[in-house]
Amino acid sequence: MRVNVSDLLADHDGVRVLTFAEPLLAPADETVFAEPVTGDITLTGTAGGVSLRGQVRAVATCVCGACLKRFVLPLTVDVAEDFGPRGPQTAAAAAGEERELTAGDFLVPVDAGDIIDVTEVVRQHVILALPLAPRCRDDCPGLCPQCGADLNDGPCGCAADEVDPRLDVLRRWRA
Repeated sequence: MRVNVSDLLADHDGVRVLTFAEPLLAPADETVFAEPVTGDITLTGTAGGVSLRGQVRAVATCVCGACLKRFVLPLTVDVAEDFGPRGPQTAAAAAGEERELTAGDFLVPVDAGDIIDVTEVVRQHVILALPLAPRCRDDCPGLCPQCGADLNDGPCGCAADEVDPRLDVLRRWRA
């Protein structure tokens, strides 16, 4: 969803509310968005540019980082981004010299033609909300390190005191 915000850049009190419903591509093979991402986005004209705020909901199908089973992960993500016109580059910045940052340095530049790609902003926020190592549940025991059995189905029968032979020397070490 690409939005022309030239009217909001000119009108510092303008407000536009968008209903967002777009399919998103997942960043990796392990994660799939099961349905379109939906939510409400508000674009507001500000003295320095345009403020984008909203909340979206997504349903991701992930692979558990412990037991390797697929599971559904519902997400609610707050979206917040500030846009502004691309400012002129100062001589110090062009030369690579150090300078003090200003508030304008943290604004995302508006594309040519005063277009904001709302879908890309939402996609980035949703991807950042995904856990690095998703778990199907908080207490997922994962797989047995000896035989690879799924410990969610019950104990596997391996001896509980078995230690990796590389770490056995630590068991005998006393301070």
